[in-house]
Amino acid sequence: MVEYKEMKLIDDADLRPLYESVGWVSYTNQVSDLSRLLAASQLVYAAWDASKLVGLIRTVGDGISIQYVQDLLVMPAYQKQGIGSELLKRVMEASKDIRQLVLITDGEDENKAAIAFYKKHGLQTFEETKICGLWRSGALG
Repeated sequence: MVEYKEMKLIDDADLRPLYESVGWVSYTNQVSDLSRLLAASQLVYAAWDASKLVGLIRTVGDGISIQYVQDLLVMPAYQKQGIGSELLKRVMEASKDIRQLVLITDGEDENKAAIAFYKKHGLQTFEETKICGLWRSGALG
């Protein structure tokens, strides 16, 4: 049974297998201790199957005017079980009084399922809202 916890203190040894399982090597190759990412986050919810970290969502922002979903990931073996939905639901509930909830994801064809997932949960693309998004790749890009 998966248990959900709000927590920022998760060891790199638990985080690294989760990030690697979904192929997020820009994190694992360049950040020596992934737990530092969580410590600097606004909100962190983790999904645990016993002592195994199987899902995570984290946000950054000021907690007043903007909340940005930085990461939402679920181990492939645990996907399509409602874990990502539950994690996103918890962030959306915790952020209901914040003016903007923002999430940016890859727009490539192979990511259509993820985009459909986010839309199913009430998020809209920038194009649908007439918002312009701008971006610059940095050290982790």
